[in-house]
Amino acid sequence: MSGRKLMDTKISSLVVALAVASMALTPLIMNQNADAASHYCADQKGKPHAWITGCKDGWYDHDHCLSYSPGSGDYAKGYKVGWAKGSC
Repeated sequence: MSGRKLMDTKISSLVVALAVASMALTPLIMNQNADAASHYCADQKGKPHAWITGCKDGWYDHDHCLSYSPGSGDYAKGYKVGWAKGSC
């Protein structure tokens, strides 16, 4: 019986360690997504400022499971591209 209790304790400790590690890494992953969106969108040569802003906003909205709201014009064109890069 003590062997099973020891195994249960080890499994419980592993589960707690995995949960803590995932919580610690989540902000790093989210920051990398934000940085990727910023760099990708801003690096598009010849795109107007509204397009770049739309691209960043679309990526952000899709990463945060917000509704698709592209607006119009160059902003909407960029938003569509950013939305395609994001993931919910």
